[in-house]
Amino acid sequence: MPYTFHLKIEKEKSALSLMKAGAVMASREWPEDRDMGRRLFEAIAELLKENNLQPEQVSDFVVASAMPDNYTSMRIAETVKKVYAFGIASVPR
Repeated sequence: MPYTFHLKIEKEKSALSLMKAGAVMASREWPEDRDMGRRLFEAIAELLKENNLQPEQVSDFVVASAMPDNYTSMRIAETVKKVYAFGIASVPR
């Protein structure tokens, strides 16, 4: 069963969860403070390390939010999601 990242962005906080078969394996949460890129990359690295996973073992990255698409944290999160997908697709199998 593949792992997935689920990022939830709210006005006051954001949370990244590592999921497997619909269950939360681990998560990180931080207050919204104009540092989405740094916080998101740190959370990804911590969750992968904590669960002894390689990036290619996480097959999907879901971003959920009620915030508008032009919200800066949303744009950053969508960019990180695309870069992550590109990166794991580039790993030789």
